[in-house]
Amino acid sequence: MTSIGITGIIGSGKSMLSQVFRSMDIPVYDADSRAKSLMNSNLQIKESLVSCFGENTYTNGTINKDYLRKIVFGSEENRKTINSIVHPAVKQDFIDWRNAQNSNITAIESAIIFDAKIDDILDSIIFVEAPEEILVKRICLRDKVSEETALQKIRIQRKNSGRERCNTIFINDRNHSLIEQTETFINNLKL
Repeated sequence: MTSIGITGIIGSGKSMLSQVFRSMDIPVYDADSRAKSLMNSNLQIKESLVSCFGENTYTNGTINKDYLRKIVFGSEENRKTINSIVHPAVKQDFIDWRNAQNSNITAIESAIIFDAKIDDILDSIIFVEAPEEILVKRICLRDKVSEETALQKIRIQRKNSGRERCNTIFINDRNHSLIEQTETFINNLKL
């Protein structure tokens, strides 16, 4: 089985590319949504987060996002602690999910493939990118934020994007078709 990573910074079109993969009957694991789900359902994660950050981490058994956001804001140490708890569980969940698929190709969509050390179990990693003006428009529209806030998010994520570590770059703008790029990529895979 061939495992493909789909990554890129905010607004680049990772989810759009995932939809293209799904339309070609290639299963795609959404790491972000699974991480959120695991934080609410995985007993080991819950116990570890409560142990590190206190009972306020959960409200009625559900992750207290506002509380965690405050914990992480401005604290690289707290961010690393949360990631050290959640990332290994997401990686194992992906492995279990991948093993249950009935497909020659599977993919994982994640902005943090390298931070979560998922790259070591992937055969190829696609970096999705778009021009800055398109990123800003997408972020402003989706997140209802100012252009300045969108630019801040882009600059922060660009620093640690891992672009240089990816095997393939897909351009997601008005001039390049994600479908065509995906078809070429899949046709070139050595299955």
